[in-house]
Amino acid sequence: MVFFGNVLSDRPELLALAILVAGVFASRWSGNRALIARLVTRVPLFLAFTYFLFQAHLVPYLAAVPPADALGRILGDGLRAVWWFWAASIGSNAVRELSLRRSQLAGHRFFADLSVAGIYVFAFVGLITFVLNIPVQGILVTSGAVAVVLGLALQSSLSDVFYGIVLNLGKPYREGNWIVLDNGVEGQVLEMNWRATHMLTRNQDVVIVPNSVVAKSRIINASFPSRVHGTTIDILLAPNTFPMLARRLLADAIHGCTTVLSTPSPVIVIKAMSREAITAQVTFFTPGIDESQHAQNQVYEKIFRCLGAAGIGLGSVTTALNQDATANAPAVAGEVERLVAFTPVFSRLPLSERAAIAASMVRETFEPGAIVIERNVPSKAMYVVGYGVLSYAREVGGREIEITRLSTADHFGAGGLLDERATTARVSALTTAVVYRLEKEELMRLVASTPGFAAGLNRELAARDLLARNAIDAQGDEEHSEESLSDWFSNLFRRPDKGLDQ
Repeated sequence: MVFFGNVLSDRPELLALAILVAGVFASRWSGNRALIARLVTRVPLFLAFTYFLFQAHLVPYLAAVPPADALGRILGDGLRAVWWFWAASIGSNAVRELSLRRSQLAGHRFFADLSVAGIYVFAFVGLITFVLNIPVQGILVTSGAVAVVLGLALQSSLSDVFYGIVLNLGKPYREGNWIVLDNGVEGQVLEMNWRATHMLTRNQDVVIVPNSVVAKSRIINASFPSRVHGTTIDILLAPNTFPMLARRLLADAIHGCTTVLSTPSPVIVIKAMSREAITAQVTFFTPGIDESQHAQNQVYEKIFRCLGAAGIGLGSVTTALNQDATANAPAVAGEVERLVAFTPVFSRLPLSERAAIAASMVRETFEPGAIVIERNVPSKAMYVVGYGVLSYAREVGGREIEITRLSTADHFGAGGLLDERATTARVSALTTAVVYRLEKEELMRLVASTPGFAAGLNRELAARDLLARNAIDAQGDEEHSEESLSDWFSNLFRRPDKGLDQ
């Protein structure tokens, strides 16, 4: 204790040096630990280091009287310089840790970097002013000239930095949002740093766009205020098409796609009429922009079937159709034959077979809500949808899950006829629907006479079973996630058991 007291009174800067060495080892020990552990180890050591500097009359923020010996002068200046950067290190770590805890805020890393840069600039100014005793006025004059030169050389980079500050203040998008720029670039925002915005495209490529380019562009945020995304397509129809008929067929085609949302409802508008074509603009909505391409493929497939089965051709922007509008009303037999031709499972049959199938079909009409096929009953016929939308649903765990929707040229009911088992799904009409029924005897004759037809039908039925399993699995995952969320909230607010004796 006597030796410690003598050293404290004679050379306290040596004790400060010893604490500095201990602080280095403590920093290495607490490098991968939590913020509290780092603060508990580093802050007390820094305060002790500051105390012994004050005892040695080496106040870091005051101009000190230099010691007589050269070793003491070098040691004192070095310890004072270390004090500035040690304080800056503790401050910058605290700022970064606090910003990471609020990672849901857009641009938190950017502002954390600005704050850290400001802390170190302040420490550098304090070092050159109080430790090196260099006049600040001369440095400012010199730095002004240097800043002009650097500003001209780094004009583009500085523009990106300042536009990055504007974007962080305005917050037109956040990390995870899907944005579209007016130059055609689109993708999910991964990160926005000092210079650029990093976006992940549909092709799983990362596009790095400078902040100045983003700030000057028209930005479409497809993820705000909701992730629901609308897609608009234009359909050119033959000029002799009745507009209301076309609108009804397009509506049935869109509502028959399970990837298209019912709310907001699709919008169909006849935009123009001419001798060349009738232009119908179709807008439909998907849960997110990621599903829009798959939904668009489904919509085009359904529209193709609906128009083909109704005998409506596509229009052209250059060539007029020289045909009278009344030629657009064929006989009922012709309508059924077209429906059979555009039903995928019948499309490859010879013309004579398709005509025989069309002649044997029976037309039935169902109002919205009517049950076409009930589950757990023997199937009596194969059905083909003429027009309208039907729901194909199964019951799992006491809940009814919609597997898919059926519209023009879709078929159902054949599975129970082939293996003579009860139906597993309920088919009900969502809109007024016309369905054509093919009796079991005619289907069995077709299966026996055309082996290729049976193979194609089995492939379609297998694909529908796979679709049903995927839909059921997805519903199970959703229930599990909701159950887990409910358990999490229950555990959050549940008081811990203290036992019967407490």
